Amino acid sequence: MTNWISRESIPPPLPPPAGGLKVISVNLCVACTGMQNRILPILCIVGGVMAGTAIFGILLGVACQIFSSWGSVALVMVVLLPLVSLIGFMFGGLLGGYLGYVNTFFTKLHDFKSERLKAFSEALKDYDVLMLQELYTTSPIKFDKRFDLEFIELCRKHGFVYTAKPAPRAWPSISMGTGLMILSKYPVVDSETLSFKHQYFAEQFGTNRGMLYAKINVGEKDVDLFTLHTTASMGESLLKGFPDWLVNAADIAREGQFAEIGQFVGSRRTSPSIPICVAGDFNANIRFNKDGSIRDQRAAEIITNTMVDGLKLKDMGWKVTYGYSPPDLILTNLEAIKMQHLVGEDLIFVDPLTCLGKNFRSVPWLANEEQKKIGFTHLSDHLALTVDLLLEKEESLDGVDNEKSE
Repeated sequence: MTNWISRESIPPPLPPPAGGLKVISVNLCVACTGMQNRILPILCIVGGVMAGTAIFGILLGVACQIFSSWGSVALVMVVLLPLVSLIGFMFGGLLGGYLGYVNTFFTKLHDFKSERLKAFSEALKDYDVLMLQELYTTSPIKFDKRFDLEFIELCRKHGFVYTAKPAPRAWPSISMGTGLMILSKYPVVDSETLSFKHQYFAEQFGTNRGMLYAKINVGEKDVDLFTLHTTASMGESLLKGFPDWLVNAADIAREGQFAEIGQFVGSRRTSPSIPICVAGDFNANIRFNKDGSIRDQRAAEIITNTMVDGLKLKDMGWKVTYGYSPPDLILTNLEAIKMQHLVGEDLIFVDPLTCLGKNFRSVPWLANEEQKKIGFTHLSDHLALTVDLLLEKEESLDGVDNEKSE
């Protein structure tokens, strides 16, 4: 689904960038209204328990009206218990967002979504294309603060007048969609959302993992862009200590998602001559030592098989992109601070036959002094990845420096 903007509000198209299309992939870490990333699992669990308890109480009252003996009532409730548990599980994430409001009221703690988005819009103004993850909306939409629309308006002031928004959430999620978006200073001429068929059952009712495609027009050239967000690896952080079957189910779902990524990218390529860039939060789980050397890359092997071997794209490189060292506040995974993990989760791929990536680098989001006074120490717990995309074929760019800057 493409979000078309009225013609009256669109300025004349910009000329093609001489130094390359400046593309940046950013995990904004902006959860839906009310939800707080730092205590997200707790909010979802408590929300699920509350939803299940409320349904159980209602059904118990109905059963007491229908049956005269307590034995019959107890038998009915035992039979209905799996259904009650399922309902609580399904609505835990949705109710958790509203519990976040209660938590903020009593603790005065929140994750400064609007303030961070305003800071992001200023920090990103010199780029040409923003490929975004974790900019969520939730249902019912009329009760949502619509941080996505807020960010669109903030970036619009800096020339990002073209937007590819994701399609509305899809079943089985009853709360959030993919949280993906692409903002561009160049016209968006086509767009499509992929909600993965392979969803991890523990999160599938709360969010759609997926991929967003946008075709933009830069001068006389079209460019195919893809941003994505896959299921995270659960074993070493989020579900550490939980049963193996629960942890392994997430890895199985993620492997299925990578297969869907390969199929979707292949199906959306209308011409082999069109430059292509695929970026996002792959949750690659590449582990680094403190000196920057790679310690564990097993989780990235299937990504390489899909993107490089299958789609013939070029990996721009692996960098630490997740988790800041103390004393900086991490917005999501507190376990990463305890274990001092340096992780590469985010990646960028380009087609070496149609374009060339220059100046590939990571971008930290440490807050400035004024922002720290507001209450946050960095804009996101992910570092961004950026590359200057030269829209020419590889053989026509002989002699162009393609060294990856640190």
